[in-house]
Parts: sequence; structure tokens; C-alpha cells
Amino acid sequence: MTASSSMPLPAHQGTRLRILVGLTVGLAVLGAAVAVLLLARGAPAETGHQVGVGQPVETSFGVFIVTNVKTTFVPDTQGPPTAAQHNGTEGSNQLQVWIRLVNDRAEHGLSYAPRQLRLFAEAGSGRGQVPDGSSIGSTLLPRGGSIDGQVWFDLPRDASTGTGWWLEFKGPVDNPVRVTLEQQQVAPEHSHPR
Repeated sequence: MTASSSMPLPAHQGTRLRILVGLTVGLAVLGAAVAVLLLARGAPAETGHQVGVGQPVETSFGVFIVTNVKTTFVPDTQGPPTAAQHNGTEGSNQLQVWIRLVNDRAEHGLSYAPRQLRLFAEAGSGRGQVPDGSSIGSTLLPRGGSIDGQVWFDLPRDASTGTGWWLEFKGPVDNPVRVTLEQQQVAPEHSHPR
């Protein structure tokens, strides 16, 4: 008597095989659906290349752009007058960043608050620095709307005022948008009496 090479599987093993195949197909379909959903919500905010000043970044809500950046010296005018204040040598370096948000896609509006922005030094990581001031307050930007404004950061005394900074914007849905800040140095204005 010879054994047949095509013996049928017992009923419970055939059922297990069908369940395993069904789960595998279901997971593959779910993975494809998630990939399509991520692609449909807009280009990824965090791209593999460096995004710089003036380059629009596509997001799920529309566009984020850093339109201008400059570093300037802000004289300290607080407290009793001193010789350093009079000469304009006491104060802090300030990084000023102009941004634009365009809401083309968020039906129920885009929630914006200055705390969604963080300044990072290229060499360090950490949690980043929130703006010390902003010309745009917390707002809800309706679909079809855009907003332009400025945020500023008081830099630590030992911080470089040249290149090496980047700004991160964390929208309500997207991965963080990161923009490399190329700065223009602005010398402080001194007026001398004649």
C-alpha cells in the first residue's frame, strides 16, 4: 500500500489556514488604506531635503512659509538710565522671523497659536525655544484665509547670531514643519547728536 501525497487536511487545520490567509489579506488591505490616507492628506510636512526661507511647505491644511528672517540688536531701555543704555550697548540680540499660513484645506478652520513654533539651534536639540513675542495672537484661520505675521526670539548672550538655526511649526495634524533659517545681519542703528 502506498501513501498518497495529496492527503486532505483535517477540517480544523483547513479552517485555521483560511483564517490565517484571511488575516494576512486583511492586514495588507489595512496597510494599503493607511498609506493612501496619508498620501491623500497632503505632502508630508517633514521632507528629506532642507527647506529654507521663502520655500512653501505643503501641509494637510495648506501652506506654511517662512518669508523673512533677520537678527537685530534690541537696546535695553528698562530701568534707570546708564551709560551703556545711552550708548545703546546694553540689550539683547533678537531673531525676528516672518511667517505666512495659508488654509486651503481645513474645512473647520486652522487653529494657530504662537506656542506651535519653536526655535532650535542646529547643534543642540532639547525642547526648543518658544517665541518671546508675536504679532499674531491665537486664532482660528478659516478655510480660504491666510495670515502673515512676525514672531521673535530673544537669543541667549552666548548664542551665535549667524547661521545654524531652524524653526519648527507643529500644526494640529501634521508632522512638524522644519525650516532652516538663513539670517541677514542688521547692525544696530546709533544716532549721535551733532
